[in-house]
Amino acid sequence: MKKNISKRGHVHNQIRKHSTELLELLTLHLPDMLWIKDNDGKYIYANKAICDGLLMAESTDEVVGKDDVFFALREREKHKENPEWHTFGELCFNSDLIVIENNKPMRFEEYGNVKGEMLYLEVFKAPFYDRYGNIIGTVGAGRDITELKKTQKSLEENLQLLEQQRKELELFNEKLEERVQYEVKKQQNQEKMMLHQSRQAAMGEMLESIAHQWRQPLNIMGLAIANIETQLAVSDIDKDELSQKLEAIAYNISYLSDTIDDFRNFLNPAADDYEIYFIPNKSIVEILRILEAQLKNSNIKVETNFTDQEFYFKGVENEFKQILFILLNNSIDAIKKSMADKRIKEGLISISLEDEENFGKVKVKDNGGGIDKDIQEKIFEPYFTTKHKSSGTGIGLYIAKNIIEARMHGHIKFSPIDSGSCFCIELPIHKI
Repeated sequence: MKKNISKRGHVHNQIRKHSTELLELLTLHLPDMLWIKDNDGKYIYANKAICDGLLMAESTDEVVGKDDVFFALREREKHKENPEWHTFGELCFNSDLIVIENNKPMRFEEYGNVKGEMLYLEVFKAPFYDRYGNIIGTVGAGRDITELKKTQKSLEENLQLLEQQRKELELFNEKLEERVQYEVKKQQNQEKMMLHQSRQAAMGEMLESIAHQWRQPLNIMGLAIANIETQLAVSDIDKDELSQKLEAIAYNISYLSDTIDDFRNFLNPAADDYEIYFIPNKSIVEILRILEAQLKNSNIKVETNFTDQEFYFKGVENEFKQILFILLNNSIDAIKKSMADKRIKEGLISISLEDEENFGKVKVKDNGGGIDKDIQEKIFEPYFTTKHKSSGTGIGLYIAKNIIEARMHGHIKFSPIDSGSCFCIELPIHKI
């Protein structure tokens, strides 16, 4: 019986020895650092990874009985020119004490210089007990997370840089918005100045229109008054005849008053600041009334063709009238030149107003000979004119295009037609 027990004990010892050797073999060559320390922080066991990567020990046997500070001081002694050559180890003993005091496994991130470069370890430590449950040291495992830390640091730096760039972008956007507002205001002021220039340029033509408009009614009133004075000087005047003459005078005075209102409304700067919904055919009629005498004296016939359905445009009505005035004056000038050159005997301007797929189209056509093909693409450029410098500023069509496209969200196009030109204005229709 004793023989069997002895034999069984021998087998157990063999198994225990084999298990210990197997455990050492497994831990010895693992890439993670593994160790066991006593309560004084001196190594009881260390695998090859910690010997090579942290302690610079010649073998796993060399570390037994020594602590981290021993290896740190030894490495610094080899590199006296660099006191920061090896600083790893000072923090490790403190973390060992923390684990012992708390009597539980804990995780740490430990760092220090190794071989002159910063090394970061993710460390797990736990109390090491004897068979009676007393703490006799610590066991630990460490993994090199230097690259992870570098990546993390790089990411943090990039995030800081990104945040800085975001703030710079916000500041840039604020300044850009201020700049845009400044440029928009500047552009608006330039447009107002050009609009004012165009309005001033039109004043001469307007005065000519006023002279044409007023000449005939003034002549009629002058003749009627002279006739009344003559009859009063010679004999008594017939009451019916006097009434007719006074009625003619009153009619012409009313006509002059109406034309004054038309000109005043057209030249009123206060009306240039308000967008309204307006009826385009009404605006066309008012402009034609201003130009009526000038057209008649220039032997130019005007034909109008308006759609039966009434609709509205939105914008500054006076600006729309000025565009019509610009187009009609260009047609008048072209027709007068063609008549002077004997190419035509009578001028013709046709104005149509059409409703097409939520857009209103105003077409102004004339038989003034058209525009040379070589310059058709330039007619909407600022300060480009085919007239003599004394007769035109070259900003009329530019202003017309700018108002139509930028302010009224429409289009203006030119197209040549037989013996003349056609300008087409397309604007969104508003039905209210």
